[in-house]
Amino acid sequence: MNRAARLHRLLVILSMATARPGIRAVDLAKTLKVSTRTVFRDLAELQRLGFPVTFGNGYPAQQELFRRRRRQEMSQIMADLVDQQLDVVRRKLPPEEAERVVAEAVQYLPMEAAEAVTRALAKAVHG
Repeated sequence: MNRAARLHRLLVILSMATARPGIRAVDLAKTLKVSTRTVFRDLAELQRLGFPVTFGNGYPAQQELFRRRRRQEMSQIMADLVDQQLDVVRRKLPPEEAERVVAEAVQYLPMEAAEAVTRALAKAVHG
């Protein structure tokens, strides 16, 4: 399994689940161009990493968090999402590589904050 591809999927799942609470695994799989079984494994990995992922009718990863945040300003929601994505990077990559990715991602904040981690990760992994 390609570690960078999996990490990218985890970050995309967090983003999509926050943007669309209740999204179904089949929809995630279609967007990510993977099997639903792969999505279930990724959801289980997010749960193992401590993210509030629930399995049910639809797959409302972080749905409860999103409900609490609806009243917050969009900038705060984006900041929280980036923080969650950076946390995934820190947990999944070796410490030196993770800190390099995080340092580069921070340069992009706050503009396009949700995509900053993905850009930095792609550059770090692919040179």
